[in-house]
Amino acid sequence: MPGNPLAQVSPQDNNQTDQFHALYLEDTQRLLDDRLVLRAGVRQTYGTTRFEFTPYLTGQINGARPYEATTASVGAAYQATDWAAFRVGASSGFRAPTATEIAADYNTFGGGRIFGNPAIRPETSEQVEVGTTLTRGASRLDVALFQNVISDRITTRSRGANSNTSDYINNPGDVVIRGIEVQSETDMIRSFGWEPGVWHWRAYANGNYNFDMKDEGARAVPSANTDRVERVYEYQLALGTRFGQAGIRYPWTIQVQGVLNGPVWYNTEENLRVPAAEPSRDYIWRKDPFVLVNLRGEVDVMPGVKLFAQVRNLFDVNYHPLFIAIAGQQPTLADLRFYNGSGGTSAPGRDVQIGLQARF
Repeated sequence: MPGNPLAQVSPQDNNQTDQFHALYLEDTQRLLDDRLVLRAGVRQTYGTTRFEFTPYLTGQINGARPYEATTASVGAAYQATDWAAFRVGASSGFRAPTATEIAADYNTFGGGRIFGNPAIRPETSEQVEVGTTLTRGASRLDVALFQNVISDRITTRSRGANSNTSDYINNPGDVVIRGIEVQSETDMIRSFGWEPGVWHWRAYANGNYNFDMKDEGARAVPSANTDRVERVYEYQLALGTRFGQAGIRYPWTIQVQGVLNGPVWYNTEENLRVPAAEPSRDYIWRKDPFVLVNLRGEVDVMPGVKLFAQVRNLFDVNYHPLFIAIAGQQPTLADLRFYNGSGGTSAPGRDVQIGLQARF
């Protein structure tokens, strides 16, 4: 990793063992000839995160850290007609910090350094959702409006405008996300009125759009250039189709899928050129959308055994979902003094896999 002389640093994830016990109670009531369903539940969780030895980690934290939480959910669903159902729900959530977030000390591939925070608190969240499911003939459509409020979100923050060191922190303000989710699927053969026989063909589209994404803790950072929530895509969309044959000696299916990931905001821990690439080390970037296309084919060679072949990232897109300095990018945004000869980071390119899958 970066340095002169080079030195072995600890892994990016600390070793840990988790143990938890929980009691969950739920009650469901059906009314109006089972068309109205009311549900409520509560869960009490007691857990312990035990720190395990992590190679090359200085200042090891010994012992265990306990946590507990009470979470609940309530909801109602109403089947208004044979083709339309409506629902509403509210729930709370909880996430305990990991050993990495409490005690990390590691270097990123881009030369930055991140420290854990022993005083970090658990995340909590509150969600509200209203939605409807419409089923008509060969098609199904599900639409939901939601609000998610995250308190004490665990994230990283740079130590200053000219520092390549960050710390895990609890966000000083709530994270508020409001949006819409849509899922749809159509039986294409039925929709065209064809006789299916042994053929099957379905098309689907699933996506979400966060029309309101606000980090209320951004005001605590005077140099923050946006109050957008970091590491959350503004929108995502998956379009795909599956077709094949069933009821024959060797049933088979082919799937084609395109995935769109919208813009995301991120204050990276990489070492980028200042001011050529970014005005300061605590600059929050907006990464552009990218599209990936995936293919998968499979055939049942015997009951419970499938032969499959898949190609992920068919068009060999050079991307990374978060990091800014992409390998091969010209001119590079990376400060190459800290990259040990590399020119940035990329996610995998075209990936071809062939294998057998057995279920028993």
